[in-house]
Amino acid sequence: MKIKEPVNALTHFAMFLAGLVGLGLLVWRGWGTVSGVMVAAIFGLSIVLLYGASTLYHWLRTTPKKELILRKLDHISIYVLIAGTYTPILYYGLEGRWRWVLLGTIWTLAIVGAILKIWLVSLPRAVTAGFYLGLGWMAVIPLKQLVQTLPKSAIALMLAGGIAYTLGAIIYATKIFNFAPKRFGFHEVFHIFVGLGTVLHFLMVFLFIL
Repeated sequence: MKIKEPVNALTHFAMFLAGLVGLGLLVWRGWGTVSGVMVAAIFGLSIVLLYGASTLYHWLRTTPKKELILRKLDHISIYVLIAGTYTPILYYGLEGRWRWVLLGTIWTLAIVGAILKIWLVSLPRAVTAGFYLGLGWMAVIPLKQLVQTLPKSAIALMLAGGIAYTLGAIIYATKIFNFAPKRFGFHEVFHIFVGLGTVLHFLMVFLFIL
């Protein structure tokens, strides 16, 4: 079967395979406490889901109806990854009620966004990117507390990953860097920045949080 979007599909398939390995490493790192394993698994599974869904959507040539389902799953998984990434940051970076309020808020907004995507999958690119960025940068709300609790290296990687995702979202929304449409255009560049953001956040969690 001919791949629908080769660069997008293959890069995210590689990230999917790396995500499976990363999931195992994260769970190993969090081993010793139930909470550690759960937090590690949530983050790791969110990575696997996103890159698995993206691989299917960009790889398979199928009917318009099935393609729409795959597109919705692809978009929904972005909300899951955002909330999944927040989980170790907020769980280990905050304490008491503030931890659970923010975790509950992030996951609630992610679930609402995912549900809306079922019906509003064709929103303008700028609106979609804005929703993702708004949810992603809510980390600035507890930033003062996170800086006091987490290692400086974790904060640096958190911000670097956020910047990578943000640059990717801007490229996605504006279609800049459209070097060779249908071969290596803005969408492929967007995927590279998304992958970079994921790698940076994985290193943050694996090396400095768990």
